[in-house]
Amino acid sequence: MTMWIPNIEAAEGPIYLAIADALEADITSGALAQGDRLPPQRELAYQLGVTLGTITRAYGEAERRRLVKGETGRGTYIASETQKVSPLVPKEDEPESCDLARNFAYPHLNPSLSEGLVRMARTAGIDRLNGFVPSEGLKAHRETGVLVFKDYGLDADPARVAVTCGAQHGIQVTCQALFRTGDAIAVDWFTYPSIFSSFASLGLKPVPLPALRRDDGGFGAMDPAALAQAARTHAVKGVFLMPNMQNPTTHTMSVEEREDLVRVARECDLKIVEDDPYTPFLTETLPAFGALAPERTASIASISKVCSPGSRIGFVQVPEPFGDTIRNKIGESTWMASPITAELIAGWVREGHLFKTLRLKRKANRDRFLCAMEHLSPYHLQGDANKVFGWLRLPDQVDPDALQAALGHQGVSVLSSRYFQAKDHTPAPYLRITFGSEESDERFSWALKRVKATIDQLADLPALTRPVG
Repeated sequence: MTMWIPNIEAAEGPIYLAIADALEADITSGALAQGDRLPPQRELAYQLGVTLGTITRAYGEAERRRLVKGETGRGTYIASETQKVSPLVPKEDEPESCDLARNFAYPHLNPSLSEGLVRMARTAGIDRLNGFVPSEGLKAHRETGVLVFKDYGLDADPARVAVTCGAQHGIQVTCQALFRTGDAIAVDWFTYPSIFSSFASLGLKPVPLPALRRDDGGFGAMDPAALAQAARTHAVKGVFLMPNMQNPTTHTMSVEEREDLVRVARECDLKIVEDDPYTPFLTETLPAFGALAPERTASIASISKVCSPGSRIGFVQVPEPFGDTIRNKIGESTWMASPITAELIAGWVREGHLFKTLRLKRKANRDRFLCAMEHLSPYHLQGDANKVFGWLRLPDQVDPDALQAALGHQGVSVLSSRYFQAKDHTPAPYLRITFGSEESDERFSWALKRVKATIDQLADLPALTRPVG
């Protein structure tokens, strides 16, 4: 192949990151393939008119992302198996950018940790939390889970609730308890990015299914007819759903949509896993799948998005026959969730801090959503004032990966549709934009203006006289 020269003309941030981003984009597009050799560092530095140190740092960043590998005496090559570091994972020394990619949901409005720790220190018998507790958690902490589940439209049974190390751990142990290695599980065509890696580590096979389309052209719930067909043709054993704020499309299922999926699950004998960490942000409580089909539904709840991701506390409720299994799976993976942080959360719930924080975040989110609607018009943003992210429909001629890379060079991080799809699917013209990771209203507004301007630059403007989607 001819010598690879990255296109970094639009870069506004550090040059080394622009080079690494361009390399990743060219691997994704197929312009670079496994085993291709990159130019020698001195030669590339000469071609780009930058220092050797800049290229060394760029290649180092690419190697950190597992895009390339260096071989002494032979040079640097595109890795045979590129396992990229997820852009959702925070890095302690990452360069400053305006974050519209990660869904941290206003962490600057979380309750005061120092005050919570002082309150805990004054709690009688606190030293008992410094030892082992049952794998499912203490009763008082499981009862906290019952209160959290009420926001999810589920009257949970404390005897069936278990405490987990956050929702991600809850997904892992729940799927281990309900399914066997090799089982096929239906998921939404666009879904929570970590599901694919979680299923792979458990030996489960995701089967992406299409959604119904709404009257406004947006995405609805999973198509129940497609789920029934998948049960017949792919022998799926269960379905993973996010009923209240589907990530990334934002759709909240109607009662009718939930009942249609429950009907198919019963007809095809499918287990249901429902996970929706954003549910507390909604103002309307709809019945959970755990209430509509308790005999086959495992429900997962978390307060990470509401008040404390650092606590790593979540809750699960599984059908009664799987109670012992879920306790065992928690014990095998980590013995127990931390009773110390579980008590911190329980105190915030008892004293009303959780609900005060939720009110503050709802108000902040309403303002951010209205700001996004204003700055991104005329492009269609699926979502509403209670959704902590939006699903932006792009013009068909705008490549979402190219848009993500271009914005990254300008100091704005977003996620293209690729991150929410199975790897073998072509990215669709959508972009997820989160509202709460960036603390500054001014920077948030600036970033939205950059998103709009960059889409305009990449699109055929005369064709965009009306909202798309």
